[in-house]
Amino acid sequence: MIFYLTAVANGFLNTINRMTNVKAKQCLGTTNGTLVNYIEATFIAFALIYITGNGAELNLEHIKEVPLVFYLGSICGLVAMIFIVVGTPKTGAMLSTILMLVGQLGTSIALDYVFFHEFSWIRVLGIFLIILGIAWRDKLKENG
Repeated sequence: MIFYLTAVANGFLNTINRMTNVKAKQCLGTTNGTLVNYIEATFIAFALIYITGNGAELNLEHIKEVPLVFYLGSICGLVAMIFIVVGTPKTGAMLSTILMLVGQLGTSIALDYVFFHEFSWIRVLGIFLIILGIAWRDKLKENG
């Protein structure tokens, strides 16, 4: 149950993060708005390292031992942040969130298959129903 609650909290925080970064982009520009987000995250990460006493992980030798694939998360995060600050003002918070969900669900289906050998057509159908709902909403908005 706690994992469900943390997932909901994550969605809540991601939506606030998205809108805050959109506003930062509007005030500071795309590059500076994204940079502010990552500088802030870096300071918070250093504070957590200090608080938890895991400073040895900042040792250059330790950093060199980390497999390069683990740095993919930060690259994906940066690109995603740029997509968010550029796309959200054009689509709005609700539609942007739904479209991100479609991307996340599709990727999670693929990763579940790659890592856990699990696949479900019902999940794929769920994604298509979400897309159908978006299309229906746009059609009603267009006619209304």
